[in-house]
Amino acid sequence: MSSSSQPWRRNAVQKAVVYALMGALTLPVNLNAVAASHALTAVADVNTVDYVVNVDWDYDNPPKQANNPSQTLDRDYITAVLRVTAQSIFTMTEGRHRIGNVFVYRNKQFGQNVNIQMINTDDRSAANVAGFGTRNASSFNHLSFQKSPESIDALGKVIAHELGHYTYGLLDEYVEANKPLDLRDPGSPSGVDTPKNSIMNDHLGFLSLSTPADYTNPSQRQTAQARVYATGADLSGGSAWETLTRPTDQDPAGARGYGRTFFEAFRGVNPNTLQLTRPVAGFDAKLNVIFAPNPVFRDVLVVDRTLPADRFASLIQAAKALVSQAGANTQFAIVASPGTSAPALGYTTSTPEGKAAVVAALDALTPDTTGAFDGLAAFTQSLNLLAAVRQRGDMSTLHVLTGTEATLPVEAATSARLARVSVNPLGISGSTPAQGLQRREQARAQSAAGNVVNLTQLAKQTGGSYNSAKNGAEAAKDLVRSAKETHAESYASLALDQSLPLAANGQFNSAFRVASAATDGQVSVELFFDPADAAKLQFSLVAPNGSVFTPASLPSGIRFDNDAQEGVVSFSIGTDVANRVGQWTARVRASAAMVDGIGLEASSDALIALSSTVDGGSVGAAGGLAIRAVLGGEKSIRTAVVTADVYDEAGNLVLSNLALRDDGVSPDKRANDGEYTASLAGRLPPGEYAVLVKAQTNADSRIASLGALIKGARNEELPVELLTRFSDVSFTLEPGAAGVLAAVTPVPSVPQVSSTTPTATTPSANTPSTSVTPGAPNASASTDDGGGCTVNAHGRDGSLVLLLMAAIAGWVLRRPRRHTKVASSTTNPV
Repeated sequence: MSSSSQPWRRNAVQKAVVYALMGALTLPVNLNAVAASHALTAVADVNTVDYVVNVDWDYDNPPKQANNPSQTLDRDYITAVLRVTAQSIFTMTEGRHRIGNVFVYRNKQFGQNVNIQMINTDDRSAANVAGFGTRNASSFNHLSFQKSPESIDALGKVIAHELGHYTYGLLDEYVEANKPLDLRDPGSPSGVDTPKNSIMNDHLGFLSLSTPADYTNPSQRQTAQARVYATGADLSGGSAWETLTRPTDQDPAGARGYGRTFFEAFRGVNPNTLQLTRPVAGFDAKLNVIFAPNPVFRDVLVVDRTLPADRFASLIQAAKALVSQAGANTQFAIVASPGTSAPALGYTTSTPEGKAAVVAALDALTPDTTGAFDGLAAFTQSLNLLAAVRQRGDMSTLHVLTGTEATLPVEAATSARLARVSVNPLGISGSTPAQGLQRREQARAQSAAGNVVNLTQLAKQTGGSYNSAKNGAEAAKDLVRSAKETHAESYASLALDQSLPLAANGQFNSAFRVASAATDGQVSVELFFDPADAAKLQFSLVAPNGSVFTPASLPSGIRFDNDAQEGVVSFSIGTDVANRVGQWTARVRASAAMVDGIGLEASSDALIALSSTVDGGSVGAAGGLAIRAVLGGEKSIRTAVVTADVYDEAGNLVLSNLALRDDGVSPDKRANDGEYTASLAGRLPPGEYAVLVKAQTNADSRIASLGALIKGARNEELPVELLTRFSDVSFTLEPGAAGVLAAVTPVPSVPQVSSTTPTATTPSANTPSTSVTPGAPNASASTDDGGGCTVNAHGRDGSLVLLLMAAIAGWVLRRPRRHTKVASSTTNPV
């Protein structure tokens, strides 16, 4: 695309795109909140909720149910279970919530980033409390319990019980026999509790939720639900219906940390006069079970051409690395801004020929520093592309390649959420404060509402990942990693590292620990670099026993993949490699001075991962400013050692070895539940930051016994293997936000340490390096960055309605008609 191309102008058709997408994607005109976990999760209208399900088997090649060889787990079985769940939700909410679209994926696709998991094993079902709208929060529903297979009816009601925890934030109302009451953990049932006639006690006996009448007797108010949500000192005001009908800012202080979502369907209901009718008829009026065994990932590379040549080149390098690593089920399109009314490239399948076409189109893009980046126009063009081709169950991500200073009109985030599209912004650092202010004012002028979002907020509000990077190697590592998360790969980071450019004969060593095959599965070691350095580099792996493996001397079970043309190479360590448990080292040697540094990530396809997020940091954000990290998978791991290092945009270490605690002391929510927290309040000024979080288990680490569980024998508190996990998060702190310092405090760089080895390596939390220089591993988004529940500070999901209607009204009143045309197209609904 020529640098002289005129910017694509908005016109009257653009404001109709939101409506067109709503029709194309089966979104009703009643615009309510959209959850930002899996992109297809949504409050489709006030009374309809769309869910995403995965099963851990292939329903088109179905196995038998655990402990029940007479039951085949085919599509009909899944549909029957989900119908029971839909009826149960309708009954328990007194008809105020129906289940609408249910997207069903096979073979555990999307991992933990779905609402409902059906697991064909024998275990105790559980859920992440108030996980709705939070990335990588889920409900875990086992098909057998205590060696007894669940019937279709029982499993459907188990799922409804767990959705009581996951969607509504409710807690249990059953008795945990022989368990002492622990007031440090009020949300856990105990042996002194008084059970209620509710689905949160006995899902087979009752489908209703508790009302104030169930808590009339002061001596019968001991339940986990009441201890957390009661508003009175005598445990009054804590029934399920009193909780559902209360905006979240009116919850007790101790309950607000759960992050419960308030749903507009319950506004105005008086729990004290509510008469339970337990409706059934009409539960399936909106129910639509959609099987999506082979979804296509339709990704758009949104390229900001206004960056200087060096920063622009880093983004193009990252985009080409992403394309080179894409699977055959991915299609790419390219939209550039400034641009024209046509995309730089329409959707192209990632076959070898298709990848070559995408790379050629990227190479043809040039910087345009005289123009302005129009994020809203670029998003509208991208969503038009999607609307023409999307099939039910297909996923789409907008990879926004820009600078860390970028700001977009709030309507850009809104349009992506309405289209159920995730946004993964990638920001290259290097701007000045003046440039950041200019970009913000440009975006504000493009916004009909006058409101803007930064890249952190854009990712959170759409369920995407925000990454920031200082160079092309980091950017490539971060962009590939965020795509893995979005594209449903089971993923756990064993190491994150990077180096400065190596001198001639310099060496980069990065160590990582590999656990047993049962814990760490297949391990991948990816190295990213500038393609101009490819011919200078030699790669090798050092095994725990000291054996050195080069690409030409690999033992059985280890593979080397070389895509040096796009700056990526990788080793994979199979589960059958002999003596694989222990510390490995990835080694890179340079024969000549490098142009750029090296980025490294070691990862496994394990289900035990470390996911992290940074809460707060923006003006008006609810809650405090804190780092949160969860270690584990279906069940979390307690008593690990979790620490964090925080870096500023220049790579300076500003907070070192910050301890994250799991002690129940604010801002931590519950003691020993496997969620670790550290406050950032009053520690950092406004700016761009990255946090690298590290978790290590030890001899005292155990599977956490806490959580929202179906009652029964507990099988937790088991010891765990020694393992190490990493997570990194990029985040923005806004001036005036709660907990953010008012003034910038200069922080000195980390002093350089001399070395006897001719190498330049940035400090790494996962391995000792032979040299330490200023700078540090930059952060890619964690598996938990995003989530962005769409409630405002008061927990009201209806705020999106007012925002979007104001934006549309602004467009209508303020924007003149243009002559640019947008072609109409037929569309298949999601």
